[in-house]
Amino acid sequence: MKTMLKKSILLIFWTLCMALGWAQNQSLVLRDSFYSPAVGLQLKYTAILPATYHTQTDVTFPVVYLLHGHTGNYTSWLTYAKLPPQLATQYNCIIILPDGGNSWYVNWTGQTDGKPQRWEDMLVKDLLPMVAKRYRSKPDRQHRTLGGLSMGGFGALSVGLRHPDLFGFVFSSAGAINFCQNIKREMARDTLDWNSPERWSDGDRVIDVPGFSTQRERTPAGLVFKTFADADQFDPYLLLEKLDAKNLPYLHLDCGLKDDFLTEAQQFGELIRKKSPRYSFLQMPGEHEVPYWQQAIEHTFLIMQQEGVFEP
Repeated sequence: MKTMLKKSILLIFWTLCMALGWAQNQSLVLRDSFYSPAVGLQLKYTAILPATYHTQTDVTFPVVYLLHGHTGNYTSWLTYAKLPPQLATQYNCIIILPDGGNSWYVNWTGQTDGKPQRWEDMLVKDLLPMVAKRYRSKPDRQHRTLGGLSMGGFGALSVGLRHPDLFGFVFSSAGAINFCQNIKREMARDTLDWNSPERWSDGDRVIDVPGFSTQRERTPAGLVFKTFADADQFDPYLLLEKLDAKNLPYLHLDCGLKDDFLTEAQQFGELIRKKSPRYSFLQMPGEHEVPYWQQAIEHTFLIMQQEGVFEP
């Protein structure tokens, strides 16, 4: 009886030690907020920190910014796309998930709601400085990545190519790369669809942020762009064409073989191939849905590692 009791105590002790060790090796998922003057909102975001963040107090970490898709929010990479939080610990980096509403991450010029809708500025002028102040992040572009899925894939390419001095690695996962091209075609035909995202929005409540909770509240009213010139400023095709190859970040594209955005990913990938040797393109089985992104993001982190994003 005593022998069995001792074994039970040892088993409990061993289990507790294992559980404690497991917990100590888990990434830290934090929810916080910051005020963005660019959009006049207190925006929530998710920060995923490596398990060693609070013990390695003299270490700075690379940062990976992941932009969500249309109708998503600051939790979507975790709750919808099933991003493994352990990637932050595995690659010893900080992962930031901002909330861009249904903005397409551009500075709007045709809005009619009287609100500032400068969503690129939110990322570049408000979010990046906040992260640099609150977290021990590496300050150079080599260790800063910008990527996204669907709407966020377009946003990452657009913002990343407009600010190649800020991001050393930019990726689009099944991105809506032709967003600006589609809007310019609508302007030429005098029709509305892509240039008026409020047409797709409803009153469904998705998060609890005063004035920014329902899909309708999270979508600027009016037009994204007022003129062709406005759209040109954020068009990844034109931005890629204008940049010198030596100034380009490393560019990575991926898309599912059954995704409606596959053709534009292939077309844009071919333009990158002709422009720069620092690129990669990945096609995998999958559609515009969760199982695809869950697999694709792990491949992307491997490529980032190969390209030195996570090197000291």
